[in-house]
Parts: sequence; C-alpha cells; structure tokens
Amino acid sequence: MGGFALLQATYLLYLLMGRHFMISQNIQSNFIKSFRSHTPVRTWCIDQTRSEDSYWTLMLCMEEATKYQSREEWEQKSPISYQKAIKRGWLTKCTSHLKDFRRKPSVPAMWTLERCIETAKQCSKRAEFKEKFHYPYEKARLNGWLDICCAHMKR
Repeated sequence: MGGFALLQATYLLYLLMGRHFMISQNIQSNFIKSFRSHTPVRTWCIDQTRSEDSYWTLMLCMEEATKYQSREEWEQKSPISYQKAIKRGWLTKCTSHLKDFRRKPSVPAMWTLERCIETAKQCSKRAEFKEKFHYPYEKARLNGWLDICCAHMKR
C-alpha cells in the first residue's frame, strides 16, 4: 500500500505542476498580447506594404524618384524604395533628375602653396595646423612646403 500511495502522490504532483505550467503560459501569453495591442502604429509608411526584395528594381526606383523634388521628400513619402536604392547603390542614378542637388567636394580641388600658407597663418603651432587643417597640412608636407608654410610658427 505504501508504494501505491507514493505513486498517487507523484501523479497528483505531476498534475498540479502541469496545471501550474499551463496557467503560467496563459499569463505570459496574455501579457504579450496586451503589450502588442499597446504598441504604436507606424503611420509614416501606412500606404506602403512590405514587399520582398525582388520587387524594387532599378527602373522602378528611378520611376518612383522622379515623382519627388528632393531626396528628403522621396525618403519621407516612399521610404521603402528609398532604402532599397541606398542598399543597392542606385541612389545617385535615381536622383540624377534633381537639378539643384550637387555634393560639395570634401576638399578644394587645388591646394596651392599660397593657399596652404594662408591656412597655416591661422595657427600658432604645427600640431594645431595638423589638427585643424589636416588636408592642407598633408598637401604641404607631401609637396615639401611644410617648412615654408610654418615659417611664422614658434618651434
């Protein structure tokens, strides 16, 4: 009789643990459902459905881009096509119709000795010149003008 009582107790414990597990799963799923119902909805792209990668071709992106006057407007009104153009490296091709869009060159086209000297005059030490105006400093160093440009500086 002792073995049977132990078996009954084990079975009862198994049932209780299973019931507890089901209850805890139910509480967790209700929590997740309530959280999902309170998350904000993205309204900025409500008119665009998520599509597979193969939908946006170069021609479709170019056609979509021609509808807008600036990159910012395209990015706001058609974010999926804009992101696909960036991801696939088509952004400059797609925005070639924009007249006023030009990238500013990161460095001037010509750094002459005179321009390097003018720039260097704004600094009192070589380290400051190198830190503030890295490109003219390197141009002067590579061309052998660094001593001429930094002649006014204290050593």
